[in-house]
Amino acid sequence: MADISQEVEQLRNAEYGEEVRSAFISCMEKIHEENESYNNIKTEVAKSAATMKQQVEAIDTKSAEVQKALQDLTTAISNGKTQQTALETATKNGKTQQTNLENVTKSAKTQQTATETATKNGKSQETALQKVVDNAKQIDSAIQTSVSAANAAAANANQATSLASTAAGSANQAASTANTAAGNADKATKAANEAEKARANAESSRVRAEEARSQAETARTNAETARANSETTRNQNEEKRQADTADAIAKAKEATELLVNQANTIAFRINEGDSGLDVVILSA
Repeated sequence: MADISQEVEQLRNAEYGEEVRSAFISCMEKIHEENESYNNIKTEVAKSAATMKQQVEAIDTKSAEVQKALQDLTTAISNGKTQQTALETATKNGKTQQTNLENVTKSAKTQQTATETATKNGKSQETALQKVVDNAKQIDSAIQTSVSAANAAAANANQATSLASTAAGSANQAASTANTAAGNADKATKAANEAEKARANAESSRVRAEEARSQAETARTNAETARANSETTRNQNEEKRQADTADAIAKAKEATELLVNQANTIAFRINEGDSGLDVVILSA
């Protein structure tokens, strides 16, 4: 609470209206300040309450997470026990299978011994069988030799027959070839005659072409001579033109200088008698 005892005392002892008003103003200001302070404290308390509420909610959230973690842990422990039981069962089954495997191994060793004995007996039989096979190969080789000789004789007979047939065919082909050659010879003779005519015609064409070339060369030579003469005439005309031009320029320059000199000897003056303009020729 605001301490207004001093203002109360001033009111009791006040004699003038100004003192009463001053005491009331001071008292109201302290009460107002007290109210402002109370409002500030109230705001801070509200903020603290909101913060506390957030912290409580966070704690509740953490508590729920902890509960969930505990449940997950309990489930994991239960699953671990189940897996442990399964592992123990699998271990027992593995031991049983190991015992069975040892029994099978013993039986296999027994069978291996029997197999080795049978293998020895088989090798003895294989040696005897190999001898039989070798004898059979020798007999087969002799048979193959006889068959080869028979095949060679048959092949020789077939070859002789084929050669006879080939010889007959060759004779017929030779006769046909002779007839064809005779026909081809006639055709070749005709072709040779035609080729000779074509050669003669080509030679005539070549002679005419050579004459035309010679005439063209002569015409070219004449044209070249005419061009050279024209070039010489052009050069002469150009030299004359240059000389005439230089002479004309010199004469024009001389005439210009003469006119300038004459113009420099002419003067004008006013006639005192008739006030007219007189032309006076000055001496050079």
